[in-house]
Amino acid sequence: MPFDQYISTPLGASIALWHLTEEQAELTSQLTEDERKLIESRRLSPKRFCEQAATRLLLNSLKETRDAQIAYAESGKPYLLHRPGYLSISHTGQWVAIAYHPLVPIGIDIEQIGTKVERVAERVLNDKELNAYGQPLPTHIEWLHLCWSAKEALFKAIPEGGIDFRAHLHLSAPLSLDKEGTFTARETRTAAAKEYTLWYRIFDTVVLVCAVPLQ
Repeated sequence: MPFDQYISTPLGASIALWHLTEEQAELTSQLTEDERKLIESRRLSPKRFCEQAATRLLLNSLKETRDAQIAYAESGKPYLLHRPGYLSISHTGQWVAIAYHPLVPIGIDIEQIGTKVERVAERVLNDKELNAYGQPLPTHIEWLHLCWSAKEALFKAIPEGGIDFRAHLHLSAPLSLDKEGTFTARETRTAAAKEYTLWYRIFDTVVLVCAVPLQ
């Protein structure tokens, strides 16, 4: 299954998703010759090749990023060369996601629902975050995944490095946990202590979070 869907968020960010089930040859056939050569020059594993090919195809699916050149900062965060706006990229399992915002730095994260987050939750979440949705268990697990994904998205949205997820990123739980919604966060890594809005959507097997600073 190729391209999955576009999402126009209420925060001004445009998101495109790809459900990555194709083999490398099928994805290669959809790239231009220059795109194929560029990705092949990186000598990637088949899995990483497919992720980067799907990312390139997603970028071409949005008019704002079509044919755009992508560069990477020392932190590994992507940015658009000679184009206005801000970009974020995430992938997990069979899913690839990109987000674009015309005005402010943003972050996107997509995470598979599983056991990984439960094992590391106490290291990256404070007590208030851990206990916000303690019961029932399925809701608790979804909330932990949203928290993890939110902090990953915030990490990508904040230009500064040296971010400690537990000490510097503080989430405020929504009044209710729905399949789609927003909640807020504040960072204390910088003197500005910026606040962010977090848009989220919960799918059957993954959660998706996009972080946008309050303007």
